[in-house]
Parts: sequence; structure tokens; C-alpha cells
Amino acid sequence: MKKIIGVVVLLAFICSESFASSWKTGWRLKRGDTISGEFKIFSKYSIPLPEGEFTVVGKYGEDVGWGIATEGLTLVQMDENNVPIKAFEIARAYGLTKFSGYLEGAINHELFEPKSKGCKKRRQYSYLNFFKRGGSHNCLFIEHWDIQREIYGVGNTDPDFHDDKIFSSQLRRWVKEENVKLADIYLNSSHSYMSLLVRDQWIVVTHAETPESFANYKIKFNTRDTSEFHPSNINKYPKAKKIMDDWKKVSAQRHRDFENAQRIKKHHILDLNEFASISRAPKKNSGDISEQLKKLHDLYKEGVITGYEYEKAKKKILD
Repeated sequence: MKKIIGVVVLLAFICSESFASSWKTGWRLKRGDTISGEFKIFSKYSIPLPEGEFTVVGKYGEDVGWGIATEGLTLVQMDENNVPIKAFEIARAYGLTKFSGYLEGAINHELFEPKSKGCKKRRQYSYLNFFKRGGSHNCLFIEHWDIQREIYGVGNTDPDFHDDKIFSSQLRRWVKEENVKLADIYLNSSHSYMSLLVRDQWIVVTHAETPESFANYKIKFNTRDTSEFHPSNINKYPKAKKIMDDWKKVSAQRHRDFENAQRIKKHHILDLNEFASISRAPKKNSGDISEQLKKLHDLYKEGVITGYEYEKAKKKILD
């Protein structure tokens, strides 16, 4: 999906693997590799992945020079009709400390004062929450994607779409080469954290899933502004509203997992108390947890429970 870390255009992503990347982490994955369970962002810390097996369909990055490097991966889960029903994208920039005076300001400007998207209130956003102080930030925003608008620009008048299109070129090539059938609407959450006081990295994660996969729901409208998931329309569609509320809860827990994986400073943690059920502590396995997860996975694969019900039950097992 869309390369969210592309807001820092000055770091210029290209499809290259000439930079160093720890072989003990998920960053070593190549196109065509599969992964499930978790993505290891550091040797000791991981981000939980949604249920199922994901395939790497995009890898990009560059050794920019002066010790600065960028890299990112796009992973998808397909259904039997060759439709991507879930996507997980992760990207990072590192080696920023040496030029922190310039880069922190540039990143903040592009993230908090962009022409479109970013950590700024938008009419299509269903949720926005962020922390910003100096060069540190922590941001979560939730929306729905009109995939034709996001990837191909259909009806897209956003001022920076030309730049976004550059970053999505690898994805469009994959869709064409593999005869992929994209769904019209995806639920989406975007997670971004950077603090050079904690670690010399900026990490961005994006989750996306079709409403049909998440809640066994077939959409009524297929554009961003007409969608029943748009904040301007959602109160007219109670079922869509409940699905979006459930997606917000799942996304809030994913953001907490995102924070835990990076061991961020306590005062950088977002206040997500409105989602009372989420856990602040990293999840730990114990007892017969593997067997419980296997049984739950079987129920999900058999279609007995929805994606949301699966995530909710998994959280109870892991807490």
C-alpha cells in the first residue's frame, strides 16, 4: 500500500538493497518471502502481525549517504480470488542524528503541515491522535482508503499525489504482473514514531484490511467521499459505524503494540483511554496459549468468526 514514510521526500527511496540491514530482524526479508505471527523490528522487540500468512510484495530503500539509510517492506495476504485482503507496511529511516537539526524540522513540517494526509485533521479521517514536542512525535490516524484514488489517482486532486504515485510505482507493477484484483475500499491505520532521544530511527507502520475480511461486510459505495465509512456519511449506516468503531479499537491496540515494541518514553505514549480494553503491557505467552491460538485460528479460517472477533479473542488469550 501507499508508502507513508514517503513524506520525507528528501530521503529519496529507490529499489535498492545496498545498505546494511540486520539479518536477525524482519528487515532482511526479500520479495516473495512469507512471514506470520510477528515482525521483528529489532533483535529483541517485535510487532504482532494480524492473523494469517503474509507475502512480501515490495521492498525498497537506499543508502542515502553520510550514514543515512532508508528501507521499507510491503506485505500482503491474499484470498482465493487473488485479492489482497490484508496489508502490512513498515518503513524506517535511520542515521538521522548527525543532521538532526535540519532533518527533525523537515520531518515535522512534512508530517504536521503537509498539503494532504499526515498527522493533521482531515475530513476523511475517522480518528487522529498525536504527541509532538521538539523533534519527537508519536502519531496515529485512522481512515478508509479508496484504493483507486490512493494508487491510481482516480478522482484524486491532492496536491502531493504526484509524489505519492512515485512511491507506489512498485505496487502498481506488482498488481499488473500478478494480475491482482484490488478491493475498492480498505480500512486503514497509520502509525508513526520518531524520537532521537530514544533511538536513531523513524519508523512508520501501516495496516489495511477489507471490510469483508475484517467483519464479513460487503461495501455499498466504492469511492472515498461516497463511502459509508466516511465520517460525513457513517451515522446513516449503523453497521458501518460499528465496524469502524471496532477497527478503531483494533488499531488502538496495534498502536500500543507499536509503542511497546520501541520502548518509547512514558510521556510520549498516546492517551488512548477511550479504548478502555487495550493493554499497555507487552504481551507474553504462557501455559497452553499455543493450543488456544491454534483453535482460534481454525475457527477464523473456517469462517466461524470474523477478523475482528478473532483479534478480540486473541487479545484475551494473550493478556
